[in-house]
Amino acid sequence: MGFTLTMSFDEDHFEYKEKVYNVDMAFDNILLFLEMFDDKEVEFVEKIFLGLQLLINEYDELILESFEEAYELFKFVLREFLGFDLDEKNEGGETQIKTHDYSKDAELIYASFFAAYKLDLFDLKGKLHWKKFQALLNNLDDNSPFKQVIGYRIMKVPSEKESSKEYRQHVLKMKQQYSLEDGPRDVTSVFNSLANTFKSQAKGVRDSG
Repeated sequence: MGFTLTMSFDEDHFEYKEKVYNVDMAFDNILLFLEMFDDKEVEFVEKIFLGLQLLINEYDELILESFEEAYELFKFVLREFLGFDLDEKNEGGETQIKTHDYSKDAELIYASFFAAYKLDLFDLKGKLHWKKFQALLNNLDDNSPFKQVIGYRIMKVPSEKESSKEYRQHVLKMKQQYSLEDGPRDVTSVFNSLANTFKSQAKGVRDSG
């Protein structure tokens, strides 16, 4: 079933079918969205509608006539507001290094924000914009708890010639303690790993519809 999307956006809202919709870009809401997006127990079609419900404040006022329309709107919001294009080809298929997990690293992030910026993230729920949160997170000092843990994750274990046995054992212990082998929830890795799955599943839903 064909349809036409006519959209324009400005900051955290966009116009769709002659109505303005606001996108909830609070950092805690986006983290909740990412957790849902990465949940393997939530079905693909359900993720589309749950995602729109989480992201769009006026979701109850949306009139969606088909799954295809909902999916195109979902992709638009992700592309324009979160910067991820589910239609973009992932050339080379390179596997990215897992550096952080918003769920596993929650305490480290909280402690680092409080130490570096005197910001209590609990008090900023619903207030701190996602892009500001990312900027602050990315620019934490290397001595912050969060950045120290990332340092261990990406660090190569030094050879016997490069360091003492005790230090090598310490590095191995830290890498094991903060391992993300069971899968990351950082934005880039989540969206890259699921983009191709979304494309194939969306095609399957359209073909069966």
